[in-house]
Amino acid sequence: MTEAIALSESLEDYLEAIYQLQRATDAVRVKEIADFVGVKMPSVTAALGTLKERGLVVHERYGEVALTETGRTTAEFLHRRHYALTAFLRDILGLDPAQAEEEACGVEHALSPETLRRLLALIDFLERCPRGGDDWLEHMAHRWEDIPCARDCAACISAIEVPDRNPFAARKGTENATTLDRLSPGMRGKVLRLGGEPQIRRRLMDMGVTPGAELEVERLAPLGDPIEIEVRGYHLSLRKREAAGIAVEPL
Repeated sequence: MTEAIALSESLEDYLEAIYQLQRATDAVRVKEIADFVGVKMPSVTAALGTLKERGLVVHERYGEVALTETGRTTAEFLHRRHYALTAFLRDILGLDPAQAEEEACGVEHALSPETLRRLLALIDFLERCPRGGDDWLEHMAHRWEDIPCARDCAACISAIEVPDRNPFAARKGTENATTLDRLSPGMRGKVLRLGGEPQIRRRLMDMGVTPGAELEVERLAPLGDPIEIEVRGYHLSLRKREAAGIAVEPL
């Protein structure tokens, strides 16, 4: 991964920018990268030269930029790492989204693959634990404000107990919850919870489909599979079985 390749922070930023741009368009050019990162085009050209030498990108003068297989694998790690940190700071620690994004950018370069794996596992556990979820996070938010717990831990556990281990079990304020595959084109929803197999949940989280995210169904294939959605500014295509595992609250 990135440890073996030993990329500088700026090169990691360029690689992740290329990855995100490639997800939105088929052709990525130097100017688009410069606009995305907020630098001058000559800086991008110099960085691309280094990335090309490392075997991470393919680029010819005045041509398009594309990730190699190694480049894509590395960029996917960088993207997961950035998202995991941002989600942890925003959704678990309760920081303002802009502050969470800024601070994630400041510390993400020191995060190893093993730390990333454990952080993603922690986020998944906190969001899916049948004794936790949104209620647990709401109770925990008081700690960030130095508000002492009014009751003992046993009473607190009792207050947030849910009747079963179904990740879509009813919770206060989500009586209208449904699943993403039931929304029609043009409908919007707020993600409440992710179900399905661990690898599917991890893929969805990597793409920005996480609790609290707002999305819109753009269109369905003739047979209803796949389903195309827009979330966090990205256009994604999901299989119907993946969409069926996403609990949403229609907006």
